[in-house]
Amino acid sequence: MNATIETILSRRSIRSYQDKPIPQEDLQKIIECGLYAPSSRNKQDWHLTVITNKDRIDEVNKLAIEGMIRFGIEVDRTAHIFYNAPCVIVLSSKIAGFSEINIGCVIENIAIAAKSLGYGSCIIGQTRYLYHKADKIDVDRLLKIPEGYEHDLAICLGYPKGKDPLPKPRKERVVDYID
Repeated sequence: MNATIETILSRRSIRSYQDKPIPQEDLQKIIECGLYAPSSRNKQDWHLTVITNKDRIDEVNKLAIEGMIRFGIEVDRTAHIFYNAPCVIVLSSKIAGFSEINIGCVIENIAIAAKSLGYGSCIIGQTRYLYHKADKIDVDRLLKIPEGYEHDLAICLGYPKGKDPLPKPRKERVVDYID
């Protein structure tokens, strides 16, 4: 089977990571792959904040958990939305046109590149709850989100702990072909 197709079909969301950093060279290659994603009208209207400092990752986690609680979501205060991964990438974009689709392409490229290099990843949407706990300006400053950009989502990366989970069944009858 083609290596790219095999990587896409074998990628899973990993929710348990080893306490071991990703080598800088590999992290740079994964980020580069993200930046080579297609974008509407080649706007490349995205920004990535790469966090590898455990204390900073834990701080962002704590704010997100507190925001979820404030929003009314029942969550364990000791939960870690990043599953203790050694790297978190927060993605933001200019809110205009197809920015959400563009970000989707970036994050998928990152996930596939990580898998192809032997790392696990998990796309995280709960970072949006940061804004329910803290002031937007403070969160944007913490995450180095540029002025005029809005937080979209995050992805955590690292060496998987244990085996990859089995694939979930795919839904049927979701494709129609028109001749």
